[in-house]
Amino acid sequence: MANILLNTGTSSYNDLIANGRTYRVPAFQRDYSWEKEYWEDLWLDILDLPTEKYHYMGYVVFQDQNDKSKTSLIIDGQQRFTTLSILCLSGIRLLKDWITAGIEKEDNEKRVEKLTEKFLGNFSTSKLTVTPKLELNKNNNDFYKSYLLNHRPPPAISKLKPSQKKLWGAYDYFYKLLKAKFTSCSGLELAGFLDDEISNSLIFTTINVSDDLNAYKVFETLNARGVKLSPADLLKNYLFSKAFESGTGELEETERRWQSINDLIGKSDLPTFLRHFWNSRNELVRVSNLFRVIKTKIHTPNEVFDLLNELEQLAPIYAAFENPADQLWNKEQRKIIKSMGLFGVSTWYSLMLSAKCKFTDVEFTKLLDELNVLTFRYNVISGLHTNEIEFVFNKLAVKIFSGEITTASASFEALKDIYINDENFSLAFATKEISTNRNRNLVKYILVELENALSGTDNQFEDATSTIEHILPENPGTEWETFFPANEQLDYIYMLGNYTLLESNLNKKAADKSFADKSQLYSLSKYRMSKNELHYTAWDPGILREHQDKMAKWACGVWKSKYVQNKF
Repeated sequence: MANILLNTGTSSYNDLIANGRTYRVPAFQRDYSWEKEYWEDLWLDILDLPTEKYHYMGYVVFQDQNDKSKTSLIIDGQQRFTTLSILCLSGIRLLKDWITAGIEKEDNEKRVEKLTEKFLGNFSTSKLTVTPKLELNKNNNDFYKSYLLNHRPPPAISKLKPSQKKLWGAYDYFYKLLKAKFTSCSGLELAGFLDDEISNSLIFTTINVSDDLNAYKVFETLNARGVKLSPADLLKNYLFSKAFESGTGELEETERRWQSINDLIGKSDLPTFLRHFWNSRNELVRVSNLFRVIKTKIHTPNEVFDLLNELEQLAPIYAAFENPADQLWNKEQRKIIKSMGLFGVSTWYSLMLSAKCKFTDVEFTKLLDELNVLTFRYNVISGLHTNEIEFVFNKLAVKIFSGEITTASASFEALKDIYINDENFSLAFATKEISTNRNRNLVKYILVELENALSGTDNQFEDATSTIEHILPENPGTEWETFFPANEQLDYIYMLGNYTLLESNLNKKAADKSFADKSQLYSLSKYRMSKNELHYTAWDPGILREHQDKMAKWACGVWKSKYVQNKF
């Protein structure tokens, strides 16, 4: 590292912020993703300063941009610098409140002036604005300058960008904590807290680098030496370093595309999206190896832009996998994706990315339906490990992407080895427990699909006018102990055979009733699984298991591949 560093050292926050430099967050840095927990942790560390004396804030990486203007880019550390700036702003806001209230007015006005000059920037009496020492990225800088530096509340917080809401949230959070800490309204104590305890006791290891490319190398080297960076940070900085090698000033365009991809995938995790994308057309790679594999495949600026172009094009499809209401889907696809969202697995994403790109819409829908059946049998009911199924999905995805396989029927030939046959599926279903406390919608989905098959209806689990009835109640009375001993009841309450569908009003009446009384209510239901399939004289463990065996045979007909014959 020696040949790429200008210098390294240890500095307090006071050393950095009072040295006359301006710190700028590069345009290509992502928006702040930190949450309230970050602010809370920092505050607790600050409260420990009187006993700990110092608090280590970690590495910060700077690149000197212009010696004449004394400007440094913050390559790593923008989150910490922004948070500390907001903390100082919150303290100054509190001093301003005391000035308005007439508390130590003249002294506090001087404190506001000096603290502003030290931590935030110089105040222009002609422009009535502060020239800041910290400049944020392009998405947040105007908000920071216009509202936070001027202590102005935005007109509509709900309409702010997510990152701006977090900036304002931090500003308000620290203000409330400082107000609670300094109930004495002592400007002397508050100024001392900011000027002495915080600025002198927060210590950084500083690394100064000569150019952008070396900054990325330092960033990666730090990670290799134990300063752990997120997969998104590693990937982003590697790709940006390669884009920079073009020497054509493509960083802003790289950032635009990276930000566009982040925006398009929404709540999804970008490294996970990148892994699913990669596995949709390449040999399977695990999360732990993703960064290494991409480094071996992506070497040039053109390869970086080709990758970003493909990611940007596929991001809306990927996001739609978690949004059944997306306009990308037709009615049939929407229903299938909605049900698969209940299964809690995403191993099929890579395969369906390839299929969506290469299959006709008709064949895509057929394959989607097959995956719904396969994952329900394999993952939901049989509870088998995802490693094998992901490996099979990957091999098929590569064949689809290459054009070797073009239909759902041919795809099933590649999947049939992981299709749980009727015998094994029925055995697994017959003993399956799923708690309504954790997976109520999944239980409802299973019951509604079984009822649809029995009655020839087409209800959907989220809009069916039904509720889940626990035949053996979740809180059974003593009369149930005759059939289900108290110490064994939990073994049966959440078995699939103990559930049925019932109208809401009948369900309420059935609460705390005996099975004989429940049976009278079941006979009034419009749902066949309750009205016609629960004609038992009693309800005990043996009958429950017998009923669940019967449900298992129904399930073999409901969740079945169109390319195999049912046994039952």
